[in-house]
Amino acid sequence: MGKTQSYSGLFIIVPEKQDTIDEITGKIGSIVNENSGNIVKENMMGKKPLAYPIKKRTEGVYYEIQFTAPTESVSGMMKEFRINTDILRTLIDKR
Repeated sequence: MGKTQSYSGLFIIVPEKQDTIDEITGKIGSIVNENSGNIVKENMMGKKPLAYPIKKRTEGVYYEIQFTAPTESVSGMMKEFRINTDILRTLIDKR
């Protein structure tokens, strides 16, 4: 594997899935771990209104993580996050 970087990830989860939020955040964590990543910090920000509608929804559950991972594995993570129908939006940034 290549160089390990620090990243910050923000996920907007569909509000209808709020009762199974632990399962969804666990899936996000397992995707990071499967791609040689390591979660450093998690922050459940709760349900908030969206700035604009996404897939006809006006609010979402915000979940933030800080993690380390090899640079080449982040694109694979993004593909898996996009496929997951429980996640409305994903933003991953270098720290």
